[in-house]
Amino acid sequence: MLAFPNAKISQGTIIVYIKALSVLSDLQLQASVLKCMRICKFFPSIAEIMEQAEHIVQVANGTKHKTNDEAWNEVLKQMNEAFIYKKPKFTTPEIESAALAMGWSGLCQTELGYMGTIRSQFLRMYESTCKRKKEEKIDNDVLSIFENLGINIKMLKMGDIKK
Repeated sequence: MLAFPNAKISQGTIIVYIKALSVLSDLQLQASVLKCMRICKFFPSIAEIMEQAEHIVQVANGTKHKTNDEAWNEVLKQMNEAFIYKKPKFTTPEIESAALAMGWSGLCQTELGYMGTIRSQFLRMYESTCKRKKEEKIDNDVLSIFENLGINIKMLKMGDIKK
């Protein structure tokens, strides 16, 4: 907190942060907080800390999320190398899912004049796939927090939620 001297942090806020960040290992927490101290002008939110932890783990594991341009270039490369005669090889399941959902054979045989439209459609599908993966990870992290507290979240039904 000394890194953010203007932040007014209550005891309740600290408790919420501890619970929410409990899914991170000590090393992940330290690394993500250090990164936030370097890039955040204000006291980081839980979401910012979690996002930085995810980025650091991806860089450390060599699984960093591909940018839209990197993903599209990979598809173009496979269109040239594999075309319709071989199974394309993609570096991430997200790129593969988006490319194959478009119909690989049709994608490979797209006329040059339509390539801009196809690129836009692919990027929409790729972004959607990446968003879904990120949401699944967040959901699993939340479930993990409940499990660490000894709460069986599977017993929760929609009717149990207070309005």
